[in-house]
Amino acid sequence: MTGTVYECVGGMYSVKTQDGIVSCKARGIFRKDDTLILTGDKVSIEDGVITEIMPRKNSLTRPPVANIDKLFLVVAVSSPDPNLYNIDKMLAVAEYHGIEPIIVLSKSDLDDVIGLSEIYSGLPYKLFTVSSESENDIGRIRDEIRDSVCVMSGLSGVGKSTLLNRLDPTLARETGDISRKLGRGKNTTRTSRFFEVSGGLLADTPGFSSLSFDSYNIKNRALLADCFPEFKEYKEDCLFTDCSHTKEKGCGVLEALRQGKIKPSRHENYCRMYEELGVYKPWEDKSSDAK
Repeated sequence: MTGTVYECVGGMYSVKTQDGIVSCKARGIFRKDDTLILTGDKVSIEDGVITEIMPRKNSLTRPPVANIDKLFLVVAVSSPDPNLYNIDKMLAVAEYHGIEPIIVLSKSDLDDVIGLSEIYSGLPYKLFTVSSESENDIGRIRDEIRDSVCVMSGLSGVGKSTLLNRLDPTLARETGDISRKLGRGKNTTRTSRFFEVSGGLLADTPGFSSLSFDSYNIKNRALLADCFPEFKEYKEDCLFTDCSHTKEKGCGVLEALRQGKIKPSRHENYCRMYEELGVYKPWEDKSSDAK
């Protein structure tokens, strides 16, 4: 029998099969080999035991999900304040793994969305706005979920669980308040779990406070520019094929930046990520799927 892992909790897995939800354990070999079974994995099961994990089209470890079509990056315009570096890093992660990123600006009733909209509306990403006071783009988000496997991601406290409740009130997900002392959210979601919403699958995942490229198996900074879609047409104008797009003379990306065709914050964050990744040393990389 085959199915899709809907939730992973304490070594037990809820697998959706043609006969309904089946609670399963994993073969001991997976634990021995440190093989993680992720929410979204396609698996084979026998007598309540997962015996095989089907090849994945993509996977993330934070949030721990696999075979994702779309990632809804939920960004609060206030409380907590948006972190542009984390936003751009998560967009780059989605691009790297072949997942369509969709930006959702939440809590738009608390502050102006113009600043964020100016940065991200010019990118080839869909951008929706939600608030507690109107339905705004809720219907459009439901349309995006239909016939797709999706995940919601974002900083703790940005309103992911609240948005999920808006999309389907029958789910009644727990929500939390922002810590006044720390200025960040209380993480009310502790596991990655799929919900059937609007004819598709949607995972609400634990929030994060920081992101590490190493957690997403991103190691080679030479591939980072491909994760910034607005760079694409200008990279062809670079004088050198190995241009890093950070400081070289004759760089088409830097010229586009000077002409206002690329947002300064996006390029600044690209340069920061480039430095964070450092020089790639493939001979030290023992991961089998490193790029």
